[in-house]
Amino acid sequence: MSQTAAAKESDPGSSSQSPSPGSVKGLDDGSTTPPAAAGEPDVPQHTKLQLTLILVALCLAVFLAAVDATLITAALPTIAKELEASDAGFAWIGSSYLLSLAATAPFWSKVSDIFGRKPIILLANVVFLVGSLIAALSTNLAMLIAGRTVQGAGAGGLITLVEISVGDMFSPRERGLFYGIYGAVWAVATAIGPLIGGAFTERVTWRWCFWFNLPFDGLSLIITTIFLHIHNPKTPLLKGLAAIDWIGSLLIVGATLMFLLGLDFGGVSAPWDSAVVICLIIFGIVAYVLFGFYEHFARYPVIPRRIFGSVSLVSTFAVVFSHGACFMGPIFFLPLYFQDVLGASPIMSGVWLLPLAIAFTVSGIVMGIVIERTGHYLWIIRGSMAVFTLALGLMITYGAERDWPRIIIFQIILAAGIGANMQTLVICVQALVAPEDIGVATGTLNFIRNLATAVSVVLGQVIIQGILATHQGDLLEAGIPSDIVDRLVHGGSISGAALTAGFTQEQRDGYGRAVADSLSKMWIFYTAFCALGFVITFGIRGKELSTSHETTKTGLEAEEAKRQKNLHAGSQETAINGEKSESA
Repeated sequence: MSQTAAAKESDPGSSSQSPSPGSVKGLDDGSTTPPAAAGEPDVPQHTKLQLTLILVALCLAVFLAAVDATLITAALPTIAKELEASDAGFAWIGSSYLLSLAATAPFWSKVSDIFGRKPIILLANVVFLVGSLIAALSTNLAMLIAGRTVQGAGAGGLITLVEISVGDMFSPRERGLFYGIYGAVWAVATAIGPLIGGAFTERVTWRWCFWFNLPFDGLSLIITTIFLHIHNPKTPLLKGLAAIDWIGSLLIVGATLMFLLGLDFGGVSAPWDSAVVICLIIFGIVAYVLFGFYEHFARYPVIPRRIFGSVSLVSTFAVVFSHGACFMGPIFFLPLYFQDVLGASPIMSGVWLLPLAIAFTVSGIVMGIVIERTGHYLWIIRGSMAVFTLALGLMITYGAERDWPRIIIFQIILAAGIGANMQTLVICVQALVAPEDIGVATGTLNFIRNLATAVSVVLGQVIIQGILATHQGDLLEAGIPSDIVDRLVHGGSISGAALTAGFTQEQRDGYGRAVADSLSKMWIFYTAFCALGFVITFGIRGKELSTSHETTKTGLEAEEAKRQKNLHAGSQETAINGEKSESA
């Protein structure tokens, strides 16, 4: 379907004809929120200064949540040594944060539908602060992992709720610019995280990787408390807690943790064919199935089935999975290529990633401006996935020698493919669902993306280890001791800096060639998977984004209204099917 034709279809996200809070017209008189329409709750107006402060506070929260995912990488060896962590404990310091972040996104979005966005985003800030404090004060490994887990839960809320809040505050078309800024902040945070962590570890102490969160997140918390004015249903605490889908929440969190723990343990803490790994993965999948079945009967489901109610939405979520899996590959494995193949230090490998971070930032902002000006997103999604596929295909040619034009140019092309779609897919999902479903749809998108990134890293590691095992003879011929070769080809290549530190130049060259070939085969997999995502984009419906804005209602009354609307739609569909059967 063409975008022109699709633009004429009804727009569930633009039923209100009131100007948006961030419209140019509103900015002319210093006001960014129009008076509430008749029958709507009165939402205080935002001045230009207030809106700027709010966006700074939200971006600061996202920066901290994103930077903490990579900040710790440079400090891990020092932390492991000071806290006497085992190899398994070493891995848990990083993975506990990501596991918690991935598992909690749907819960945060649904709770914000019941209690309102502002109180829940403030709660997520507090949870993140508490986790940072626990981690900074850690006296043993268990305490640090607990702090990182709490941090990850708060970060999952911050990342999801910032996206939802922007969707609540601006019209569909205007979200592009602000989501572009959001994506740029995320890219910069991810890129400079290892640099900040390394500087703290070398110059002060690794504990500053967590202490530094407190003043900045505290500032974000204060600004958000004072200036963020969006619909607040003031839901009574006990009634709100009773309305939460606790069984559904436990099922999806438990399923995610079991599934990702199985992937995390596989080939590292336990063999892939061990009972622990197999049971965790299978039980995780079974729990997902139970979750999907239970949500059909839940009063206020965490992830309502209606957000998968069209081919276009299912296709969009499938592209989100493909995009998330493929963008995590370069972010995770390019530093491995720079360090193990090209000989860069951990900090310098972060510097070598700056072309990706800078181009990512530019592409996200440019696409945001384009969406705001044109109101179209479909061609961006398709074009970006095509460029992304091209970039991954080019990376197959990365060899064992430093080739700076390729290193820089391929990263820029890669960033153009990744950055443009990071937030365009969010805009697409929000445009395709009804306004009242923006929260759960955005939370579901983040959940799918987080799940994809976790699965992607594991698949990439499996491919690398499988190909590296075929080079066992070459590694032995290069003079590498057999015990070290055995460890490298059985899971040690991903975090094996200590194993390769004492290599001679000949040994390092031989190992570098083997890793380069393994990574090349891995890029083939990512290229094919990204190409599949590009094909799926043709199942997405395009539409012109509206410049009007409708206040998103939250609270128990809004939840009950959504439930009744869904029941009514279901009864109508049943009646229509019955009439068709009688006619037949």
